[in-house]
Amino acid sequence: MQGLMLMQGLSRASQQGAQGQLGGFSSACVRQFSMGGSYIEGSYPSQNLALANNGVRKAGPGGRSSVSGIVATIFGANGFVGSYVTNELANKGSQVITPYRSTENAVQHLKQMGDLGQVIMLKDFQIFNEDMVRYAISRSNVVINLIGQRTETVNYTFDDVHVNWPKMLGRIVAESPHVERLIHFSELGAEEGHASRRLASKAKGDRLLSEQVPSATIVRPGPVVGIEDHFYNYMIYQLAFGVVAPVIDGGVAKIQPTWVRDVADSIHIMLKRPETVGKTFYLGGPEVLSIREVYDTLIKTLRLKSDDTIHLPKALATALLKPMDKVRRLTPPLPTDTYFNSVDYVEEATRDRVMPAGALGYKDLDFKSNKVTDGLPMEPVRHFRVGGYSWGDMASVAKDVPENIRKYYNIK
Repeated sequence: MQGLMLMQGLSRASQQGAQGQLGGFSSACVRQFSMGGSYIEGSYPSQNLALANNGVRKAGPGGRSSVSGIVATIFGANGFVGSYVTNELANKGSQVITPYRSTENAVQHLKQMGDLGQVIMLKDFQIFNEDMVRYAISRSNVVINLIGQRTETVNYTFDDVHVNWPKMLGRIVAESPHVERLIHFSELGAEEGHASRRLASKAKGDRLLSEQVPSATIVRPGPVVGIEDHFYNYMIYQLAFGVVAPVIDGGVAKIQPTWVRDVADSIHIMLKRPETVGKTFYLGGPEVLSIREVYDTLIKTLRLKSDDTIHLPKALATALLKPMDKVRRLTPPLPTDTYFNSVDYVEEATRDRVMPAGALGYKDLDFKSNKVTDGLPMEPVRHFRVGGYSWGDMASVAKDVPENIRKYYNIK
């Protein structure tokens, strides 16, 4: 009997798709809407959400083939953190809409994160095309914004991405009553008036979005680490493959890094808790480290015999990198360019970026975050060891290795 109902649900979805009533989504992509009544609704504690779930009925034990009740549009889903947030929601039975403007190869990994037809790709997305934005959220009860940038480019400034885009998104969400939750990603340390134009623009965007949607949840993680991160990987490149690794003003500034999987897990928790509505969460890990301590941890983990870090005064670093900032806004991206080669990084690396006293964080979500200097968060770093994962530094045997081999494997 239930099989017959499922077939009828598929037939109805196909008919609606043929009539063009699905807003452009294929019938396979709207299972939660067209087939919701075909399931037997159950109450599963792991799936209880702070959502009214208008038109979407929860079903299943909570895995990727269940129906969680979440239909989420994730802007920036193919980015580093966005990919993990997409995976966290999709593998719990959520339908995820992922607008993107990159090539299909850059987003193909997202399709595998959810059940068949549950990760919907919207290509050729442009953030300042209001019709595209409205279309992308037209069937969603959750909107998550992870769009951001580390450096300015020839096409986009910090104000474009961190100020004007959140302001416009907030206005559109405010005009869309079917959207029940808006989660906006910012960054720990963001404040208006910050010497870093990047962090200052993020803080301004947070304020403008919150003015449009007071119920929006703002997420401010510390430096996020993971396999594809833009923190450990940049430092490893300096230490293992660069000539020197500049440490601005001795690296005394304090930071509070966090693991990417903890950040993704916290988003699902927020969707289950109504008390997180309209709040700002500072997701800093359990360790407060100086930048110098991070470099030392990487040197130890990589088993490098030599320390290639050098002290670089802030004034000198600023003078050296100012021309690079100007070039970056006039030319296409350079293959070796990184966020570390910017004046904004210099400003951020010389000021503490830790959780404010009394701020909401992981503990308020009853979630225990992981250290970033041990265990799984450090596992990707170990694979960069010269000579292999289990060998590590080869300096002790370098004298017996031919020069051409030493150069090829970067044995110092």
